[in-house]
Amino acid sequence: MSRFKAMIINQNLEARQKTIVHVLNGLDFGGNENLCLQILKHSSPDVQNVLVNLNSEHLEMLPLFEKVPNLLIINQDYQRDRHLKFVFELTLLLKRLCPQGILIYPFGVHIFIGLAARFAGISSIGVSAGNTPPNEPSMRSTWKKIIVISRLLRMPIYSCSNTVQKSLDKLTKLPHGSHPILNGCDVTGISTQANSSRERRIANSVKVIGMVARLNKIKDHQTLIQAFNIINQKFPETELWLVGDVEEKEVLQNLTKQLGLTEKIIFWGNRSDVPELLGQMDIYAFSTTDDEGFGIALIEARAAGLPIVASDAPACREVTGNGEAVVLVPQGDSMVMAQELEQLLVSEEKRIYRGKRGYQYAVNNHSIQECARKWNEVLLNKTGNYQ
Repeated sequence: MSRFKAMIINQNLEARQKTIVHVLNGLDFGGNENLCLQILKHSSPDVQNVLVNLNSEHLEMLPLFEKVPNLLIINQDYQRDRHLKFVFELTLLLKRLCPQGILIYPFGVHIFIGLAARFAGISSIGVSAGNTPPNEPSMRSTWKKIIVISRLLRMPIYSCSNTVQKSLDKLTKLPHGSHPILNGCDVTGISTQANSSRERRIANSVKVIGMVARLNKIKDHQTLIQAFNIINQKFPETELWLVGDVEEKEVLQNLTKQLGLTEKIIFWGNRSDVPELLGQMDIYAFSTTDDEGFGIALIEARAAGLPIVASDAPACREVTGNGEAVVLVPQGDSMVMAQELEQLLVSEEKRIYRGKRGYQYAVNNHSIQECARKWNEVLLNKTGNYQ
């Protein structure tokens, strides 16, 4: 570590007694990154938060993290082929930071980060798990080994939902102290921004169905696109907005072209103004698979007061209270999804009713304040983490 970096760390830490380190593998738009950002924004004012970024080439969300008051951001690149060097350098950094706790977001890589944390003498280590194990036998075997190593290193795994926790527990015994900490979002902030955007919306504009999610294989955008193709035959003054990016984008764009819907389906890419976009939507659709871990986008859509049609996946059932004020449809069934979306398109009364009920559910069950409080408790050794 350079003398300059060490001086900055000392200056930032000397004013506060409690320090928590958060570790992300890059700052691209994604579930882990957004969760970390929200936890940092709603952290206790007497805690000094430090963000260690393991991939300095991915910095899309850096401007958002830089707005968090009193946050110290450090790049410490992780190289897959140089594990020992990484562990050694991270150990030195963590010894300098001397935190009370460390929260590790990237699952799998966490075993090397946790090893460094143990060498640095950090007693309170939390691992965030945001997805269910993959179905491939070889990958499930790898995940099982990762959990076993986590148990040996005495690192509790805190899943984002009961669905994820149960799926991990089926692989092998989880480390002592592991339990779910449900994800949350800034319900009030999202509601305020969405309503402000909604008020600026042009009267009698086209109806908009939207989905916010990474364009990856865990989700099922293809079924939604097929459902929209059915809807478009009856409701030509309707658009589908897909907010997100990554590996499936080209496949989905090709499908859109094949169906002749390039004028009607908008690919927004990654956006930092999601609440404002939610305020411009009429209906929220969430088409996904059993691999879904939580579906934070469902909570954000509820916070924005949107009626929702979602896939009947375990995580969706849990997050929506088994479908409370949300319509759950069979996975992969574009016809049923289209039918449910059509019912909402033709009934403003239904849209308003379900939107209001969904908002109240988000207020009662998924506030980021409660989520951040629980994380602070386990990381500051208030609820039985390893001493």
